[in-house]
Amino acid sequence: MRIRSLPKPAFTLIELLVVIAIIGVMIGLLLPAVQAARESGRRSQCMNNMKQIALGLQNYADANKMLPPSACDYRVDIRGREGWSWIFLILPFIERAELYDACNTWCRNAASKGPNKVDAATGALTRAPIPQLICPTDTVAVLAPEQKKNESGDTIKSSKTNYVANGGYRQTWCGSWGAQCTLDQNIRASSGPIRKSRGVSFKDITDGISKTLLIGEAGGVPAVEDNAARMPGIWVGNGSNFQSYQAETVRYASGKINNGTTDPPTFGSFHTFGANFAMVDGSVRFIADTVNSNSASPWGSDASVEANIINAQNELTSSSRGVFQRLSTRADGLTIGDF
Repeated sequence: MRIRSLPKPAFTLIELLVVIAIIGVMIGLLLPAVQAARESGRRSQCMNNMKQIALGLQNYADANKMLPPSACDYRVDIRGREGWSWIFLILPFIERAELYDACNTWCRNAASKGPNKVDAATGALTRAPIPQLICPTDTVAVLAPEQKKNESGDTIKSSKTNYVANGGYRQTWCGSWGAQCTLDQNIRASSGPIRKSRGVSFKDITDGISKTLLIGEAGGVPAVEDNAARMPGIWVGNGSNFQSYQAETVRYASGKINNGTTDPPTFGSFHTFGANFAMVDGSVRFIADTVNSNSASPWGSDASVEANIINAQNELTSSSRGVFQRLSTRADGLTIGDF
């Protein structure tokens, strides 16, 4: 007697297609959650980077009785260095003393002591990426900001930085191109904790060190070559010009977060909906780009330095300024609650 074998169980084509469709839907639902978790981790790492830089600034202030200036000024720097950024000055305090020493050695032996004149050996060091200065969410090439800067004829050799100093509510112009402000004018014109020419002491931050921005992020999406304001900075500094607004290592609160303006650049990030900031007390927080923001023009006429400075000082106490702008100034006397 022949025994008939039973058919083996198997999926039909329709069942297989249904299973594939279900798997596809599940992946579609899970992928945004995975991406959000990864971005959350990157944002936390970014905040940790900022925390280390803020601590480095505080340690610099402990050693020097003041925060660093936004850029070296040969008129007050005992080594005659010109244009090197505040980041350069705090390198020994963020465990990069070897890089600081190498650049200082070059400065001692160079006729021109600005970072746009470094030799090949020193330039190779300054172009290497510094992990503490790079936001992990930012995918812009390490040397892309250098290339953008050098389109104007400079010869800067520097890797990027996503962390820049708070220069205050707005930039005050020093006059026509080539003109130099006096030391007194630079000091009076600056409203942030990182100012031109000479550092700020903590006692000068009368608005409170927990309510004053110290550093913030530089960048933004999309980062395109023609929009320098959405690019990261370059950490060595402005090169030959400590007088200007040091767009490479300083930003101003003249515009809202992530607005991408270029005149002068404001803060922005490659995170969505805002940017990370460190306060003067070392605390780090994420500030949404919807924070109240209301600013005047970035600067006044460059025909009169004094008139421009007076105009900026008058605006400091205006109650119409936004919360973001008030956070950027160190001594405007305007109270800010939680934000």
